Amino acid sequence: MLSCWRVTPSLYSGYGSGFCCRANDVQIQVNGVQNKNKKRVVVVGSGWAGLGAAHHLCKQGFEVTVLEDCNDSGSRNLLIPDDVGIHGFWYPYRNIFSLVDELDIKPFTNWTTSAHYSEEGLEVEFPIFQDLTQLPTPLGTLFNTKFVRLPLLDRLSSLPLMAAVIDFDNTDIAWRKYDSMTARELFRQFGCSQRLYRDILDPLLQVGLFAPAEQCSAAATLGMLYYIILAHQKDFDFVWCRGTVRDKIFEPWMDFMRTNGCKFLEGKRVTDFFFDEETGCISEVICGREKYKADAVVLAVRISTLKDIIENSAALSTREEFLKVLNLSGIDVLTVKLRLDRKVNIPKPVNTCSGFEDSCGWTFFDLNAIHDEHKDDPVTVLQADFHHANELLLLKDELIVAKVMNQLSKFIDNLEDASVVDQEIERFPKSLTHFFPVFP
Repeated sequence: MLSCWRVTPSLYSGYGSGFCCRANDVQIQVNGVQNKNKKRVVVVGSGWAGLGAAHHLCKQGFEVTVLEDCNDSGSRNLLIPDDVGIHGFWYPYRNIFSLVDELDIKPFTNWTTSAHYSEEGLEVEFPIFQDLTQLPTPLGTLFNTKFVRLPLLDRLSSLPLMAAVIDFDNTDIAWRKYDSMTARELFRQFGCSQRLYRDILDPLLQVGLFAPAEQCSAAATLGMLYYIILAHQKDFDFVWCRGTVRDKIFEPWMDFMRTNGCKFLEGKRVTDFFFDEETGCISEVICGREKYKADAVVLAVRISTLKDIIENSAALSTREEFLKVLNLSGIDVLTVKLRLDRKVNIPKPVNTCSGFEDSCGWTFFDLNAIHDEHKDDPVTVLQADFHHANELLLLKDELIVAKVMNQLSKFIDNLEDASVVDQEIERFPKSLTHFFPVFP
């Protein structure tokens, strides 16, 4: 039997720290017969992490309850850490593609092309790499990517950086070596040109790791650059969800798990836990006046929500392994969805940009080309997502719309003749992980 789940401090070679759960005496079935006394697991959060944990635990025969919080407007945003803005699904995401096959759903677009813009205009066009002749790594991404403005000498200045990408093997030693420097220092040390940094590398980090290079860990940066420099050519291709992730993937996924006995409870804000000091186990999750018994608890929420839970929990706020979480930080995100009064031509469905604010990376999408609900709209519907958007969150909606339209008009022909007839602006403070350097 699974007698107890303990919250145990875990130190990784004296460098990183965290906590983990250890299960003792796991045995759900005996001689092929299901044990009626299932162990209870409470999962807090219903994003990718929470649903992934619930899916696996249900398959293992546990009794799983997922707690979903809601804010005052009824939105589940507080506990959906991964459904903020629009994100692509890269070719190597085989686990997600296997999941949607298991669910028998078709939530994704075809493989798409994309573009990158700077203040000067179009900088890069990315093809569908798997449709082209497959070249050895890294020649496929280097020669099949169309650089419109960046001179060849600036592109070649990235080659010494390959040595660091190869050297970073994701071990503890590699993290110690590179996590104490910023990405900006990394690029300077390996001779990347100023123009390559300004027009390509820094904007890439602002979109991929959600912060400018001077605030990003070199180790996290090298992990991301692997897919651009050393991965197979087709690994750089991606698809997009044909609607919101919640509607197209999460809801069918939750329905699938309900048929396997998983329970989903909405409007349950976790306020504390009952921690049995004798056993070292959390035995109850407390949501106001309601209590849910548990043999194990999975906290699958964004950092800001987790910090809020810890700070307000009498059970966790005195435990060192949880207090370490308070050292983590998050990234502000702003999403702006605009409906125009006419149709305008957006050359690529997916676009990354630089130049809106010095420390703010952003993307914009042609929703008529991506989302089913806008496919037949007679007017253009687009969305712009801004990462590291702390300078934008406090602005009034009308000022944000004006700034976005002014910036987009530099990239989209005839946009200045269009008017905004409807808008949806959402603010997500501290909602994404900040991969900040760990200085010695």
